[in-house]
Amino acid sequence: MSVADVDALNDVGKTDNNVPVAETSIHEIDPFIQPLVDTNELSAKNELKHEELAGIDGDYLHSRPECRPSLVSQNLRRCTGIMYALIGSSLFTGSGFVIKQLRVDFFDALLCRFIIQTSILTTFILYKRYKILTGSTDLILLQITRVFLAVCGLLFFYSSYRYIPLPDLTTFRYTQVIWTAIIAMIIFRERISIPTVLAIIFTLIGVVCVAQPTFLFGNRKKLSTSNESRKSDRILGLALALLCALSISGSIVLNKKLLVLKIPQSVLMFHFSSLTLIILICNQLRNRFILHTYSNHTMFTWRFAIAASVSLLQLLSSTVTQKAIKLEHPSIISVVQSSDILFALLLQNLITNEKSNWLVLVGSGLVTASIFLVGIHKLWISRKALLVEKTKEENVKV
Repeated sequence: MSVADVDALNDVGKTDNNVPVAETSIHEIDPFIQPLVDTNELSAKNELKHEELAGIDGDYLHSRPECRPSLVSQNLRRCTGIMYALIGSSLFTGSGFVIKQLRVDFFDALLCRFIIQTSILTTFILYKRYKILTGSTDLILLQITRVFLAVCGLLFFYSSYRYIPLPDLTTFRYTQVIWTAIIAMIIFRERISIPTVLAIIFTLIGVVCVAQPTFLFGNRKKLSTSNESRKSDRILGLALALLCALSISGSIVLNKKLLVLKIPQSVLMFHFSSLTLIILICNQLRNRFILHTYSNHTMFTWRFAIAASVSLLQLLSSTVTQKAIKLEHPSIISVVQSSDILFALLLQNLITNEKSNWLVLVGSGLVTASIFLVGIHKLWISRKALLVEKTKEENVKV
């Protein structure tokens, strides 16, 4: 790796002129609903102007006085952005819930989504004439590691959903926010803040409340053979959910590094989408020719058709989320996306016979609170950095 690459990796935690705070925050969103194509790649220039950055931040700190929108216009813009984020979260959570209720294998249902998603990204990359893998050997290894972690996150997520309820899975998945902060703190050597410490404590307590380990809570009733089997399934599901959160956290940190090194976001998403598609195709071949899963019945039933169609809503969720980012600060959008936990609880308790106990509700609430703490803290840091930049610009003009 060149000296420039090393310097970029060391400075990735700082505010860079080429990668502003608000822009890097955009890519901390869950990889499952990241934008298919980064909006900056659609324009001739890849770098944001100060006015565009102010638009993303929502404060309009760099906008000219005569062009500054009214307070009513700003509030309407923010409310619209939050509404888009809520719609995106509900579409993503709802689609997974519907597929589960249809009793269709997730990896079968997702095949159609990733065929379309990979086709879109391939067409865009060919149009822009991007290289699929570029840079030094170390940089290519970094891209391979990142896509491996991202794909593992998706596989762990849907594998876990086979064994545990959606609220438990969603709660564990969103611990990724805390793991990301911890990993970034170690790699970027950032000082740990009080909000981060509180968020880590809330998350750990929340995870314990959701997992409800027997060495703390004991066996509330005598376990039969079937109950023992359910307990084993639950432990496996929770372990997969935790691995999902850790994998996503690692991919997010590496995603930041690669963006600083000028790897286009669409290329990173192409890596993720194409590798996932290859794994899904291999899974189909395994089911058909090794396990002979569909020897006595066809996969293409009406349930599969509905599940495949519903999975396409996740592409719409990606588009809606990108629209939300353009209207509201990315940290606020990340906080709003934690409403996935609320949507999961509502769907689970209102529609199914499996109800969440009060410990799960408390645990989900604590994890949500930790996301609020981290998100609001990042928003404050971002705005503070923009204020400092504005002050410097005004001093230069004077």
